Order: sequence, then C-alpha cells, then structure tokens
Amino acid sequence: MTDPQSWAAWAGTHPVAVWGAGLALALAIAAGAWGAARAAAPRCAPWFTRWSEPRHAVPRLLVAMGASALLLWACAELLGEIAQEWAAPTAWARLDQVLAATLRDQAGVPTLTLFARLTHAGDKEVLTVLAIGVAIALWWRRHRLLAAGWVAALAGNGLLTRGFKHAFERVRPEHTHGVSSADGFSFPSGHSSSALVAYGMLAYLALRLLPPRWHLPALLAAVAVAFTVGWSRVVLQVHYASDVLAGWVTGGVWLACSMMVMNGVGHWHRGRSAALPA
Repeated sequence: MTDPQSWAAWAGTHPVAVWGAGLALALAIAAGAWGAARAAAPRCAPWFTRWSEPRHAVPRLLVAMGASALLLWACAELLGEIAQEWAAPTAWARLDQVLAATLRDQAGVPTLTLFARLTHAGDKEVLTVLAIGVAIALWWRRHRLLAAGWVAALAGNGLLTRGFKHAFERVRPEHTHGVSSADGFSFPSGHSSSALVAYGMLAYLALRLLPPRWHLPALLAAVAVAFTVGWSRVVLQVHYASDVLAGWVTGGVWLACSMMVMNGVGHWHRGRSAALPA
C-alpha cells in the first residue's frame, strides 16, 4: 500500500480507523512541538526580553504586519500549486477521486451519522455563537484588545476563505447519501479553515489568560477538534481531501498572522501607555 491510490482505497474503507490514527499522530506532533518550544524558551528569553522593550514597539508591529503579508502571499501561491496538482491527471488527483468514490460506495449510515455530528463543531452557526460568547466574555473582563483580535481573526478568515473559493471555483464531490449536504464551491474547505482558526484562537487565548496547567490541554483540544472537523468533511463526501488540506493551510496561515499582529498591537499599546505621563 505504497501508492496514493491504494492508500485512498484503504482509507475509504476504514474511515474511523484513519480518524483515530490521524488524531493520535496530530496530537503527538502537537505535544512534541509544545515540548520543543518549552525547551527552547530559556535560550530565547534574552532575545524576547530585548525585543519587548517599549522602543521596539513600532518596529515589532511593522515586522508582524510585513511577515503576515508575506505569509498570505505564500498561502495563495501554495493553494494555487495544490489546485493545479490535484486538477491535473496526477497520482494525487486520483487519490482525491478514489477516496471520494470509495467512501461513496463503502461508508455506512452509522459512520456517516457519527461524522455528521462531529462536523457540527465547524458549522457557521456554532462558530458564530462561539464568536459572540467569547467576545462578550473578553470585553466584560476588560480584555478589549483580545476581544477585537478574536473577532477580527474569525471574520477575516471567513472573508479570506470565501475569496479563495471564488478564485478557484472547484465543484464539490458528488454526495447523495442524504445524511449531510453542502453547496457552494469546494476549495478550500471553509469548515476546516474556520475550525482551525476558531479553536486555535481559543488555545491562544488560553495561553494568554489561563494558568500554565491549562496550556497543553487547550492546545491538544484545539488540534483534536480541527483535525476531526477536517476529516469529517472528507468522510461526508462534501469535500475532497485536497479541499481539507487547503483549508488547513489557509486557516493555519491566517491563525499565525492573527497571533503575530495581535502580539504586535498589544506590545505597541503597552508601549504607548507607558509613554503617557502619569
């Protein structure tokens, strides 16, 4: 099972096993990255301390904005490469088709029902309620900049994903099982990008506001939900696997940009407040 088509045929026959294995791998990678970041923190502390001085507030914000612009450009280029690779008669394009066709033939109603329930974590209605609730809580607790950044991150990702959808105009795979349905363009997956940004931002807020014992659990929970929502879209046949990959790329890039700019704005605001006369 070394070629993509064989893997796709097996994955389409065992979607729950793929979910479990993929989830375990994603959590292991996240935990490993967290451990590496903690190990590197003492060595990076002096640099971060110097970079956090008030005189660096404006350069830090400009660097964050410039890096974000470069990341968004790279994201658009990468999505174009993915769309081109998967649109041509390549092995990866056949993976998309074989996986979708196998799921269409093999996925039973219990499996589809399970993933139809799990996919609700990325529904627009659920994320809208979450966005409003978290924004109100942050505003009430006087975290006004975090509240504004939270809203901007979720709203901006929605606009970015919609723009990419209309730029590529890919038609969704056929899904006639009736358990779940979706309309509109397929590439990139809006559920996948939105879940990654929303729950990733919740993990970021946990890192900023909660005690250290909650940091790793918040990160792992965000990874678990983002992966689950993405795979559910494939199992439900409302997206190709490449749509979900593109959604994760879009959401990951926008999440990184949002956090960089929020940190830059926060540092600039603190520097500006410190410069004001008492």
